[in-house]
Amino acid sequence: MDINWFPGHMAKSTREIEDSLRSADCALYVLDSRAVKSCFNPAFDKMITVPIVYVLNKTDTVDASDVDAWIKRLNSERNVAVAVEGTSSSCRKKLLAAIKNVCAPTLERQRKRGLNEHIRAVVVGVPNTGKSTVINSLCGKARLITGDRAGVTRAAKWARVDETLDVLDTPGTLYPKITERTVGENLAVIGSIKDEVLDVTELAFSLVGKLNRIDKSILASRYGKEIDGVECLDEIAGVRGFKMRGGAFDTERAAAALIDDYRKGRLGKIALEYADER
Repeated sequence: MDINWFPGHMAKSTREIEDSLRSADCALYVLDSRAVKSCFNPAFDKMITVPIVYVLNKTDTVDASDVDAWIKRLNSERNVAVAVEGTSSSCRKKLLAAIKNVCAPTLERQRKRGLNEHIRAVVVGVPNTGKSTVINSLCGKARLITGDRAGVTRAAKWARVDETLDVLDTPGTLYPKITERTVGENLAVIGSIKDEVLDVTELAFSLVGKLNRIDKSILASRYGKEIDGVECLDEIAGVRGFKMRGGAFDTERAAAALIDDYRKGRLGKIALEYADER
């Protein structure tokens, strides 16, 4: 299944992000902890030249050991990785410390020149990773509209955190051509691609295979029986009582329910990919 979604506003956003990064002191790169690797946009990787704070968001959706492995992999001499739950009270403190860490040389230069300390940070990420939620946590109040779906933020907006920090929220932006099938599927499952452009049944069938490769008990625990093979969506429809007029199983409704169960954490804390690429 080929999955690509690149509406016109994303092309415009990519250009605006590149322009904004030229005057930024750092970038906050927000990543969904369930699919960290797939959340890296090659377009961003080419244009970001400033220090980066990698923000692993939605950490409550995966095991802590998986998050720790990504933090270890992403931390470097120049860049810092931090794990947060965008709505938690500890998010602001962690992010501010990480920003000051990567921007320490900039702040030192400002002090030596007798300037007031001030940092401009650009927030980037693919859709639905929680960028606006992270910014609202930084600001201590709801400054930006948020939503658990792709495409909520459609234009870049500056927000004042305090007298020393401004952050730019940017629209979630994918890349024009997703060439790796697994990446497209992972982004679709975590909600970074609009459901309206997906073949939900095919995506759910792929998700069943992925979850069973991780642990066959995941689906069995949720649905009370082993879910596998070509009839897997029929089995889910039967358990959930999803039938169409005439008695046939409603596999499309079952597919949507499975994906929703994963997104809402009803299947457990499950990462779709790992730092050690197992």
